[in-house]
Amino acid sequence: MFSFLAIFPILFALSASTPLADLLNSKSNAGYNIHAVLVAGSNGFDNYRHQADVCHAYHVLRNHGVPAENIIVMMYDDIANDPENPYPGKIFNAPNGSDVYAGVVKDYTGEEVTPENFLGVLKGDKALAAKGKKVLTSGPNDHVFIYFADHGAAGLVYFPSDTLSSHDLNEALVYMHDNKMYHKLVFYLEACESGSMFENILPDNLNIYATTAANSTEPSSPTYCEDPEIYPCLGDEYSVAWLEDSDSNDITKETLEQQFQYVVKRTPNSQPQQFGQKSLASLEVGQFLGEKASSKIDALENSEDSVNARDIPLVMLRRKLKRTNDAAKAAVHAKKLQTLISGRRFLESGIKKIISQLCSNGYCSDAEYVLSTRRPLVHHSTYSKVAKKFQSSCLNLGTHPHGMKFMYAFANLVESNNFNESTLNRFLEDLERACNNHIVDHGFKAIV
Repeated sequence: MFSFLAIFPILFALSASTPLADLLNSKSNAGYNIHAVLVAGSNGFDNYRHQADVCHAYHVLRNHGVPAENIIVMMYDDIANDPENPYPGKIFNAPNGSDVYAGVVKDYTGEEVTPENFLGVLKGDKALAAKGKKVLTSGPNDHVFIYFADHGAAGLVYFPSDTLSSHDLNEALVYMHDNKMYHKLVFYLEACESGSMFENILPDNLNIYATTAANSTEPSSPTYCEDPEIYPCLGDEYSVAWLEDSDSNDITKETLEQQFQYVVKRTPNSQPQQFGQKSLASLEVGQFLGEKASSKIDALENSEDSVNARDIPLVMLRRKLKRTNDAAKAAVHAKKLQTLISGRRFLESGIKKIISQLCSNGYCSDAEYVLSTRRPLVHHSTYSKVAKKFQSSCLNLGTHPHGMKFMYAFANLVESNNFNESTLNRFLEDLERACNNHIVDHGFKAIV
């Protein structure tokens, strides 16, 4: 019988270069299952691309062997059968691509797509499970992949009628770690200013590796925006890059770092970022997206038709105007466009007046400086409270996402004031008064 003493030197030599825990949980031991959460946080046909990205992600995981029961999908599900869709019941993520909607099992749709449900899914919420809803059931040996595609702002991502703060998201990730809901976790985040969801808040010792479509101050970019029949953009640069890379490469041999570098090259209009425990980037992509061999699909050439994500509603309405030959429809589009432009001007003016009033109250000395600079977001918990007050008292950012463009100004105020509980409460009261003075009940329902 082979004694333990005989194999001890071998184990010691292996553990000297590789942590023993990693050896015991490596893919060669098949000691883990892959679980995934895929979220498209938007709705409306203009936001076609987010649900297209998520549907494509579902097929990437299934094609590489991740069981359907281990994948949780949140998407509003209003795109495939939208009256404006020229291909009823179908969604495409690339020009002349395949239908990515077919076969996607949707677990949370419509009004179920909320920050509360998303956080409940991540935490394995028993109340949701008792209602028959899928939640993560992963354990301490498992690998978890989370993909989120949507609008974003400083320390915020968007849902159809609400927002999720960086503080609340990272609090959930810490909960997952402390409750041993994974061994390793990878998070891909597609949104404007998405770097701010992890910068200065995601610890580097939670076995979490995260990448984002953009840094903390810039917009991300849609792509495939010139389809002659489907007027919205079909995808997002960052998302299309990792999705098409996963389709066209052997992800059982490609590392997360190699995929990230490919994504950087395919994302020319923003700067993708890495966060968390970056040493995990040496692991193979397949450990999180599936290790089954899949038939390869060639990636397309870089698209040159990207537009600023924040301007999509304007671009889409102008495109409708250009393409229609119906005078009545043109008049409707023109009226919507004018309302949209007027609403944006009103909102921008209102934000400036709110910041000026807050400066008058002693929270800043120069409103123009607050609006023209970008301070790094560090005090995420305090900012989360400010953002929630703005949302409840000033403007619902889930309903009016254009307002997210200006949230950096409130992050600047948080970072330039050393708030304690008392001064923060006073600030929140002053913010509510300023909102009532300059934005609330002014009749602009269509600010997007």
